[in-house]
Amino acid sequence: MKFSNLILRIFVNTDLQKDILFLKSIDFFGELSISQLKKIRTHIYKKTYIKKEVIYKKGQQARFLCIVKAGKIELDDGKNKTIIGKRDWFGNKYIFIDNEVYTNTATALEDSEILLMYRDEIEDFLEKEKGIGFNMYKEILKTLHAMAQNER
Repeated sequence: MKFSNLILRIFVNTDLQKDILFLKSIDFFGELSISQLKKIRTHIYKKTYIKKEVIYKKGQQARFLCIVKAGKIELDDGKNKTIIGKRDWFGNKYIFIDNEVYTNTATALEDSEILLMYRDEIEDFLEKEKGIGFNMYKEILKTLHAMAQNER
Protein backbone atom coordinates (compact mmCIF):
# COMPACT_ATOMS: atom_id res chain seq x y z
CA MET A 1 0.00 0.00 0.00
CA LYS A 2 1.32 3.41 -0.94
CA PHE A 3 2.09 5.73 1.96
CA SER A 4 -0.22 8.45 0.56
CA ASN A 5 -3.12 5.97 0.41
CA LEU A 6 -2.44 4.93 4.02
CA ILE A 7 -2.48 8.57 5.15
CA LEU A 8 -5.78 9.09 3.35
CA ARG A 9 -7.35 6.10 5.06
CA ILE A 10 -6.30 7.31 8.49
CA PHE A 11 -6.98 11.06 8.33
CA VAL A 12 -9.72 11.75 5.79
CA ASN A 13 -13.47 11.15 5.85
CA THR A 14 -14.70 8.46 3.46
CA ASP A 15 -16.38 10.65 0.80
CA LEU A 16 -13.47 13.07 0.68
CA GLN A 17 -11.08 10.11 0.63
CA LYS A 18 -12.84 8.59 -2.39
CA ASP A 19 -12.84 11.92 -4.23
CA ILE A 20 -9.15 12.51 -3.56
CA LEU A 21 -8.17 9.00 -4.64
CA PHE A 22 -10.25 9.45 -7.79
CA LEU A 23 -8.61 12.82 -8.56
CA LYS A 24 -5.17 11.33 -7.90
CA SER A 25 -5.89 8.68 -10.58
CA ILE A 26 -6.34 11.36 -13.27
CA ASP A 27 -3.25 12.59 -15.11
CA PHE A 28 -4.41 16.17 -14.72
CA PHE A 29 -4.00 15.91 -10.92
CA GLY A 30 -1.53 13.01 -10.62
CA GLU A 31 1.47 15.10 -9.60
CA LEU A 32 -0.33 16.95 -6.81
CA SER A 33 0.03 16.12 -3.12
CA ILE A 34 -2.87 15.03 -0.95
CA SER A 35 -3.00 18.43 0.76
CA GLN A 36 -3.12 20.15 -2.64
CA LEU A 37 -5.89 17.80 -3.78
CA LYS A 38 -7.88 18.54 -0.62
CA LYS A 39 -7.67 22.26 -1.46
CA ILE A 40 -8.76 21.69 -5.05
CA ARG A 41 -11.63 19.43 -3.98
CA THR A 42 -13.30 22.39 -2.28
CA HIS A 43 -13.64 23.98 -5.76
CA ILE A 44 -15.07 20.94 -7.52
CA TYR A 45 -18.81 20.34 -7.82
CA LYS A 46 -20.51 17.01 -8.47
CA LYS A 47 -23.48 16.87 -10.77
CA THR A 48 -25.48 13.91 -12.04
CA TYR A 49 -26.78 14.03 -15.59
CA ILE A 50 -29.48 11.63 -16.74
CA LYS A 51 -29.35 9.73 -20.02
CA LYS A 52 -29.65 12.10 -23.03
CA GLU A 53 -29.26 15.23 -20.86
CA VAL A 54 -27.11 17.94 -22.44
CA ILE A 55 -24.16 19.12 -20.34
CA TYR A 56 -23.33 22.01 -22.67
CA LYS A 57 -24.13 22.96 -26.26
CA LYS A 58 -21.90 23.88 -29.14
CA GLY A 59 -21.60 27.68 -29.27
CA GLN A 60 -22.25 28.22 -25.54
CA GLN A 61 -19.80 30.32 -23.54
CA ALA A 62 -17.14 28.00 -22.07
CA ARG A 63 -17.69 28.17 -18.31
CA PHE A 64 -16.46 24.91 -16.85
CA LEU A 65 -14.11 21.97 -17.21
CA CYS A 66 -15.64 18.51 -16.75
CA ILE A 67 -14.28 15.20 -15.47
CA VAL A 68 -16.28 12.00 -15.90
CA LYS A 69 -16.52 10.19 -12.58
CA ALA A 70 -19.05 7.64 -13.83
CA GLY A 71 -20.97 7.06 -17.05
CA LYS A 72 -20.39 7.83 -20.73
CA ILE A 73 -20.47 11.18 -22.52
CA GLU A 74 -20.79 11.92 -26.23
CA LEU A 75 -18.95 14.92 -27.67
CA ASP A 76 -20.47 15.93 -31.03
CA ASP A 77 -19.03 18.78 -33.11
CA GLY A 78 -21.48 18.24 -35.97
CA LYS A 79 -19.00 16.21 -38.02
CA ASN A 80 -17.44 13.80 -35.53
CA LYS A 81 -18.74 12.08 -32.43
CA THR A 82 -16.44 10.94 -29.65
CA ILE A 83 -17.48 8.83 -26.68
CA ILE A 84 -15.58 9.28 -23.44
CA GLY A 85 -15.89 7.67 -20.02
CA LYS A 86 -14.58 7.44 -16.49
CA ARG A 87 -11.47 9.55 -15.75
CA ASP A 88 -11.71 11.44 -19.05
CA TRP A 89 -11.95 15.21 -18.93
CA PHE A 90 -13.43 17.57 -21.46
CA GLY A 91 -14.16 21.25 -21.97
CA ASN A 92 -10.53 21.88 -21.06
CA LYS A 93 -9.27 23.33 -24.32
CA TYR A 94 -11.74 26.21 -24.06
CA ILE A 95 -11.79 27.03 -20.38
CA PHE A 96 -8.73 29.27 -20.05
CA ILE A 97 -9.31 31.41 -23.13
CA ASP A 98 -11.36 34.60 -22.71
CA ASN A 99 -14.72 34.68 -24.50
CA GLU A 100 -14.23 31.16 -25.88
CA VAL A 101 -17.20 28.97 -26.78
CA TYR A 102 -17.53 25.20 -26.83
CA THR A 103 -17.00 23.73 -30.30
CA ASN A 104 -19.00 20.60 -29.54
CA THR A 105 -22.09 19.51 -27.68
CA ALA A 106 -21.61 17.23 -24.66
CA THR A 107 -24.46 14.82 -23.90
CA ALA A 108 -24.79 12.05 -21.32
CA LEU A 109 -25.25 8.70 -23.08
CA GLU A 110 -26.24 7.12 -19.78
CA ASP A 111 -26.77 8.38 -16.25
CA SER A 112 -23.41 10.00 -15.49
CA GLU A 113 -21.68 11.70 -12.59
CA ILE A 114 -19.55 14.66 -13.65
CA LEU A 115 -17.12 16.73 -11.61
CA LEU A 116 -17.29 20.40 -12.63
CA MET A 117 -14.64 23.05 -12.15
CA TYR A 118 -15.93 26.53 -12.99
CA ARG A 119 -13.58 28.85 -14.83
CA ASP A 120 -13.84 31.82 -12.45
CA GLU A 121 -13.15 29.66 -9.41
CA ILE A 122 -10.28 27.84 -11.11
CA GLU A 123 -8.61 31.11 -12.07
CA ASP A 124 -8.98 32.62 -8.58
CA PHE A 125 -7.74 29.43 -6.95
CA LEU A 126 -4.74 29.04 -9.26
CA GLU A 127 -3.79 32.69 -8.74
CA LYS A 128 -3.54 32.00 -4.99
CA GLU A 129 -1.99 28.53 -5.32
CA LYS A 130 0.72 29.03 -7.93
CA GLY A 131 2.46 25.69 -7.30
CA ILE A 132 -0.75 23.78 -7.92
CA GLY A 133 -1.49 25.95 -10.95
CA PHE A 134 1.89 25.25 -12.50
CA ASN A 135 1.38 21.48 -12.26
CA MET A 136 -2.16 21.70 -13.62
CA TYR A 137 -1.17 23.90 -16.54
CA LYS A 138 1.65 21.48 -17.36
CA GLU A 139 -0.83 18.62 -17.61
CA ILE A 140 -3.23 20.69 -19.71
CA LEU A 141 -0.40 21.53 -22.12
CA LYS A 142 0.60 17.86 -22.38
CA THR A 143 -2.99 16.91 -23.17
CA LEU A 144 -3.43 19.67 -25.74
CA HIS A 145 -0.14 18.70 -27.38
CA ALA A 146 -1.26 15.06 -27.62
CA MET A 147 -4.61 16.17 -29.07
CA ALA A 148 -2.84 18.32 -31.67
CA GLN A 149 -0.59 15.38 -32.63
CA ASN A 150 -3.64 13.15 -33.09
CA GLU A 151 -5.37 15.71 -35.32
CA ARG A 152 -2.49 15.69 -37.80
